[in-house]
Amino acid sequence: SYVGDEKTWQRAEAAVEAVIKAHIKDDYIDGLGEAAFYGPKIDFIGHDVFGREFQAATIQLDFGQPEGFDLTCTNEAGEAERIVMAHAAIMGSIERFMVLLIEQTGGRFPVWLAPEQVRVAQVNDDAAVAKCAQALLADLRAAGIRAELDDSNESVGKKIRASELAKVPYTLVVGAKEAESGQVTPRVRADLAVNDGSAEMSIANFIQSVANEAKSRATRASL
Repeated sequence: SYVGDEKTWQRAEAAVEAVIKAHIKDDYIDGLGEAAFYGPKIDFIGHDVFGREFQAATIQLDFGQPEGFDLTCTNEAGEAERIVMAHAAIMGSIERFMVLLIEQTGGRFPVWLAPEQVRVAQVNDDAAVAKCAQALLADLRAAGIRAELDDSNESVGKKIRASELAKVPYTLVVGAKEAESGQVTPRVRADLAVNDGSAEMSIANFIQSVANEAKSRATRASL
């Protein structure tokens, strides 16, 4: 069952089909009987990393609710005209979209999307090292970069490993050398790296580079 009369449904289906043919061409199927009761719709179907089909975006015409709520607009002739609602769920269910995104990337988000973009691994509790690490963390956050500090009692190797397991794009090890020189050697997540090793660079240049990368939504490291 569905709302409205058959003539209205046929007109709405013809309008949807015209849009599909104009913009999607021939790469579509007619899902007869799959429309919601209040209007025909366009479903965008994709395949996840396991090859399963999933419904992504949905755009649907709704002529039932405007009729029920007596919703009108004023047309060019100054007359009240019944409107048609368009429901647009661009990502479908947000929760399902996030699950698909995490599965597709294996949690290896590009820098702009990563919940933690840079991790600062403090080598020891030396006052100068701790001060440098805290200042670096503050500068990263001031630049709009999502950063965290690991100043735990674990070894440097374990801190680096923890950052790798968390799939953080960049890891900065801060010790006496970095505190004295103001230079860092970023460790880049393997899938983002464009070369075998990262060069030493100033803290300011690193921060600017990551900020630019996040802003441009690049898919590879800019270092």
